[in-house]
Amino acid sequence: MPEQHSHEPDRIDELLGSLQESRTTQSPAGASAPPAPQHHRRTRIWIVLLSTVIVVAAAIFLLFQKRAASLNIRSFPSGATVFLDTRQVGTTPLVLSQVTPGTHAVEIRLSGWEVWTGTTVAVRGSTTQVIANMTHAAYSLIVTSTPPGATVALDGTVKGITPLTATGLKPRNYSMVVSLKGYAAISRTVDLSDSTQSIQDFTLVQAFAKLSITSDPTGAEVVIDGKSYGITPLKIDSFPVGDYALTLKLEGSKDITDMLSVKQGIPLAKQYKFDLALGGLEISSDPPGASITIDGQATSQIAPFTFSTLKEGTHEIYLELQGYLPWSGEAVVSTGQTSRLSIALTKLQ
Repeated sequence: MPEQHSHEPDRIDELLGSLQESRTTQSPAGASAPPAPQHHRRTRIWIVLLSTVIVVAAAIFLLFQKRAASLNIRSFPSGATVFLDTRQVGTTPLVLSQVTPGTHAVEIRLSGWEVWTGTTVAVRGSTTQVIANMTHAAYSLIVTSTPPGATVALDGTVKGITPLTATGLKPRNYSMVVSLKGYAAISRTVDLSDSTQSIQDFTLVQAFAKLSITSDPTGAEVVIDGKSYGITPLKIDSFPVGDYALTLKLEGSKDITDMLSVKQGIPLAKQYKFDLALGGLEISSDPPGASITIDGQATSQIAPFTFSTLKEGTHEIYLELQGYLPWSGEAVVSTGQTSRLSIALTKLQ
């Protein structure tokens, strides 16, 4: 018994060893464990799912593309900043391809130009054109001078008298001339696109020139801006520069009018010829020695006397001699002719 009992465990071990050897013989060397085929199936499933997501995303993107609207925004001049619904989106020219269909507010800004504002309707699946023709912003110019009262001209157009604020101007270059009678004119180019040039101040300096006025015949009264300066021939060595209204007056002729433009350092000589419409009148009295008054003006002449430069037409004549009754009447003077008037005075009783 003890020996048999001692040999049973050995047989059991032998049987187990034979079973393990049999399993090892049935499995090929290097074969994978049973879970390996399940790992490959999971990889294929993930690839299919990822491909499906990509296809769906592409379809949604293409659908969105078809549903979106586009805006083509241009401005003249270009380079302006564009705001769409108060949001800055770029500068012109500008194409916006992902715009929500519907009405949008557009604002376009460019320095030196007025802000352009408008609304546009973005249509699904199409491109809407937005064109902004911009206008220059209005600028102002302040001009002062010492002394004040000077005339201000911009590009040849008079804008007013200093002190002056000129409005409604454009941001560009202007040719400005400031002038005052008796002072040298000052020319200056002003660039209103530069804000530092929007205020201009001038200090004017007195200036003179030589002035000479002659007439044929001589002896005409020279009146400049309503002030009498003498008779022709007239010469003034230092006459203030500026533009003046000239009138020449000569008895028996129509007045001559003209404009004088006196410029610094440039002598001005003017010559004028009167178109005389004159005639003569020979006046005699019996007895001689009567004083003569014509058209109410005493002549300091006594009869007999011949007046050679009377205006054509009818004149009132008055003769007076002590001891005789005064005489008054009319006499007609014709151009280029000498009329005769002979009066016999009546003696006082």
